[in-house]
Amino acid sequence: MADDVPLPKQKATTRRDVARHAGVSVAVVSYTLNGKAPVAPATAERVRRAIQELGYIPNRAAVALKSGSTKALALVAPKASDPVFTNPFFAEFANEVESAAQRRGYALYTTSAAQDGADGVVERIQEFAARQVDGVLLLPGAKPIQPAVLDQLGIPWLELNTIHPQAGAGSVGVDLFSGAREATAHLIEHGYPTVAFVGELPPEEPRRLGWAQACREAGLRTDHVLQYPMTHQGGYQAGLELARQGRPRAIFVASDRMAVGVLRALHENAVKVPDEVAFVSFDGSWEGAYAWPSISSIRQPIELMAERSVARLVAPPPHTPVHESFHGTLILRDSCGPHPDSRTDPRTGP
Repeated sequence: MADDVPLPKQKATTRRDVARHAGVSVAVVSYTLNGKAPVAPATAERVRRAIQELGYIPNRAAVALKSGSTKALALVAPKASDPVFTNPFFAEFANEVESAAQRRGYALYTTSAAQDGADGVVERIQEFAARQVDGVLLLPGAKPIQPAVLDQLGIPWLELNTIHPQAGAGSVGVDLFSGAREATAHLIEHGYPTVAFVGELPPEEPRRLGWAQACREAGLRTDHVLQYPMTHQGGYQAGLELARQGRPRAIFVASDRMAVGVLRALHENAVKVPDEVAFVSFDGSWEGAYAWPSISSIRQPIELMAERSVARLVAPPPHTPVHESFHGTLILRDSCGPHPDSRTDPRTGP
């Protein structure tokens, strides 16, 4: 029967216990944890050692009540039939955002909207506002949400990976036009007589505009467009069409995810890459690096974009609602073929 007697509940370690163990005041423990006042490095190290030895866990609810901050951010993606977090590029991007948040002492919650459309995104942001999350990073959906609607939710927000910046919206994004133009121009430098566009994007979308501009400058046709969804399956269907019909010598693919699907379809139909069809894609995700052959791509600077996004979101108000654009980098691998001047081309080396 003695074994059934419950053990007495141990008292939780407090900041006062940490202060006593480290030989400092409670205020110094607080300053070490929240960084609101300078603490001598040796003293801070003593406090951190005491925290570790005693197993002290800060009461986040109490800290939030006192400071008005939960030290937490949320990354919200629109709900769609093709979940955004299954996309390797966005998964990699979300990981960089989490790292940038952690470096500043913030936790990051990632979630998709409760339902399709703007209402689902607004509903999810309202939930985070009620939980006193310090700010929201938002991946854009098919239809933009008016900045005034988001401003009314009473929580700082910033849009990631923006394609079409809106007036009054704080956002970051990559220069899609310049990236697509550079990728297409590189294919043209190889001497390929045709460069088609692969991706379900309207004529005014920056990647398609950049491709068309590079083609026009080289006197190439701009009517060879394969409109397929920007998914693995969409790329696979585009690759089947390329294998069946008269093929362009080169293609610019709007995303790495599509490019992987294109590769599979071409392999299945014995079309050699880059010997028969060469291409460059967009995003520069790890997925393209491990495809075979590896995919040449415009790499989005997601580390820098994530760092700037978090820094802007947690900065003291007022937050200036401007768009910040970043330049991608052309990463040359195998899918575009060896450059004809590779012996002297500084981008490919000797």
